[in-house]
Amino acid sequence: MTEEPNRTRGIPAEMLVGVSAVVIGVCALGVSLYETSLMREQQRAAVLPILELGRSFYLTPEDQGTEEWRLSFSAENVGIGPARVVDFVVTVDGEPQATWGEAMRTLLDRKVDVRYGQSTIVGRTIPPDRSITMFELADRSLARDIMERFARLDFSACYCSVFDECWTTRYSTFGAPATVASCRRRQNSFEE
Repeated sequence: MTEEPNRTRGIPAEMLVGVSAVVIGVCALGVSLYETSLMREQQRAAVLPILELGRSFYLTPEDQGTEEWRLSFSAENVGIGPARVVDFVVTVDGEPQATWGEAMRTLLDRKVDVRYGQSTIVGRTIPPDRSITMFELADRSLARDIMERFARLDFSACYCSVFDECWTTRYSTFGAPATVASCRRRQNSFEE
């Protein structure tokens, strides 16, 4: 028996080269997809807003003349991207309030004219490192009573990034945002 001289045993070289090219192509595609997902995550992280809701209050001691309270509530974007505020809710004992005046009267359990200054955050885009004073009490004689009842008051905001990724944050959670699918204005939303 004689062997044919041009015939080799095993896998032909052309087939080995072709399979190698397919494997290398699949690996390159996988690396490309992975790099693309990393770039998307970097883009999202580069514009991540973090909205913190807080309060500021202080008392001038009595030994300096007269006792004087100051009280304000603010929204501050401590993230690195703009926060588009879509919804804001203020509650007293879990019940939504329409205005700061209504919230303060409910909190104080009495009908009283509450003088205050306010700035709305609903519908606004808050740039990074920017704080907006949402409420500032002008009637300082009520500040002590409000602070004594403050645990009954809470406020929350639903906000989104430029990529329409959305979060909610509450004053009572100390600025820890929770991811939500989307934000929308609700019936019981704050009016001011």
